[in-house]
Amino acid sequence: MPENHYELWHDRAVFHFLTEAEQQKQYRDQLLKSLKPGGNLVIGTFAVEAPPNCSGLPVQRYDVEQLSSVLGDNLELKRHHKELHLTPGGKEQMYLYCHFRKTP
Repeated sequence: MPENHYELWHDRAVFHFLTEAEQQKQYRDQLLKSLKPGGNLVIGTFAVEAPPNCSGLPVQRYDVEQLSSVLGDNLELKRHHKELHLTPGGKEQMYLYCHFRKTP
């Protein structure tokens, strides 16, 4: 991925499928490499109240502090909120949405 290229990185429902520390590190490294200083990350992951699996796969669930810690000190939390998502099959999934800004 190009270095310092993107002003916005949007992830809804990818990061929570990365359940191993090494997968999360690789994602974070690519994110920080590709996002411009001052660039924004909008990320939606499963909140701690969400089911432990989705589509038959295990997921990592987060609260704000856990997600901030995993993503690292180079991203400053600007906003966050939770939202209850109802799947087409009628299952409830609590999502955590966060907006971070990459520090210069």
